[in-house]
Amino acid sequence: MKGYHNVVLLVTLSIICLCDIYLTEAHNGGINVELIHRDSLSSTLYNPNETPFQRLNNSINRSFNRVNHFYPRKLAENPYPQEEITDANGDFIIKFAIDSNRLVHMGLADTISNMIWLQCQHCSSCYKQGFPIFDPAKSKTYENVPCSADACGSIPNRYCTANVCQYQMKYVSGAISAGDVARETFSLGTNDPNKFISFPKVLFGCGHVNSGITSFAGIVGLGPGLFSLTTQLGNSLFNKFSYCLVRAYESNHVSKLNFGEHAIVSGPGTVSTPLKYGAKGDLYYLNLEGISVGGGKKINLEAEVEANLANNQGTVIIDLATTLTFLPQGLYGALESELTSRIKSERVPSPIRSLKICYKSTLNSIEVPTLTSHFTSANVVLNCDNTFLTVKDNIVCLAIVPSPNSFVYGNLAMRNFLIDIDRNKNVVSFLPTDCSKR
Repeated sequence: MKGYHNVVLLVTLSIICLCDIYLTEAHNGGINVELIHRDSLSSTLYNPNETPFQRLNNSINRSFNRVNHFYPRKLAENPYPQEEITDANGDFIIKFAIDSNRLVHMGLADTISNMIWLQCQHCSSCYKQGFPIFDPAKSKTYENVPCSADACGSIPNRYCTANVCQYQMKYVSGAISAGDVARETFSLGTNDPNKFISFPKVLFGCGHVNSGITSFAGIVGLGPGLFSLTTQLGNSLFNKFSYCLVRAYESNHVSKLNFGEHAIVSGPGTVSTPLKYGAKGDLYYLNLEGISVGGGKKINLEAEVEANLANNQGTVIIDLATTLTFLPQGLYGALESELTSRIKSERVPSPIRSLKICYKSTLNSIEVPTLTSHFTSANVVLNCDNTFLTVKDNIVCLAIVPSPNSFVYGNLAMRNFLIDIDRNKNVVSFLPTDCSKR
C-alpha cells in the first residue's frame, strides 16, 4: 500500500474562559490529557437528541469517510502533497490553550496530520464555527515567522507576503486553509482541571482563508511530520506518547492521552512491534502479518500486501480516529469463514449495510472466540469488546470490514490497551489494561 497520508489530530474548538486556570512551565516529566469521546456527556459535541444507535451509525460513517481518502495517489496528481488527508473528523476531544489570554480550546483528537493550523482573525474567508475565532492581535506571545527563517524554508507550498511566511493546504476532502505561519504558546490540559503545562513558540498556521470544514476551528497534528505537535514537543517529552481508551460512552471514566514519562509502557504482558512510516514519512504503520481465531492457525496476509514490507513500509495504518478495523479482502474473507464457523448464536441480517457479520445476541451473552492480531514480534489478543459492536437492541455485529485499498487498525481494537508510540526507539507497545482505572 503505497501513497502517503497523514496521521492527525483534528481539532474542533470551543472556547471557554480560563478564570482560575494557571499555566506551568513545560518540563521533562509527563503529561496526562483527557481524551473525551465526542459522543459522551462530557463532550461539547454531545447531541442529546441522538439515540445511541444514531451515534454509532455516525461513527461508522466517519470511519468509512476517512478510509475512503486513504487511497494511493501519484505525487503529480496532488499539488499539496504534505497534507493529503481525510475529511476533518474523529472520535476524541482534548483540551488545550493557545495564546497568552488563558482561553481554552476543545479539540477533536485524530492521528492523521503533520501540521497545526486554526482559523484566525481577521478572516478574508472563514467558515462558521459558532464561537470566537482566535485573534492573534490580542495575544502577547504570538509572532509571525519571517520568510528568512529556516522553518519557513521547510513549509510545503510556502510563499511570502510582506516578509511573512505563508502556508497553503488542500485536503482530498476539498477543505483548504491558507494564511500566516506563526509561533504561539500551546498549553496542554492535565488531570487537574485547573492546571495546564505550556510550551512556547510552537509553530502553526494562522488561517485567514479557510473553507470546506464545518464546526472545526482547525487541525492539530500528532503525526510523524516535521511540524506536528508531537514532533515539536519531542525534545521536551521524550518523543513519545501513549493512550488508553475506555468504552465510548462510559460516563464515569475517560480515556487518556499521555506524553513524556507518563507515556512509558512496560511490565508483564507488554508486547512491542516495529513502528513503520508511510512512503513520505507521514503515517504510523504496523506490520500486521495475519490473524488467528481462538488460538488456531494463523491466517496470513496476501503476498501482494506483504510486498509492502520489502519497501520497509508496514501493512496497516494505526489510527486513533477510525472506529472500525479495515482488512485486505483476502484476509477478511478467510477470517469471516473461520469466525462464523465457530460462533453458535443466530446469525441475522445487518441493520447497518456496511457491517457484514451480525448475530442476535448481546455483548455480554454472545460466545465469541478471541482474535489474535499477529504483528511482527507481537501478538495482540482481542476479546469481544474489541471486535463486536451493539448496533441495535439484542443485535451485535463484527467491527471489522474488508477494504480493497486501505488497511486500518481502528480504535475499537485498541480499547483497554495501553498503547505507546515511541518515535525514539521506533516501536509501538501494547499492554492489556483496564483503562477505566488509570
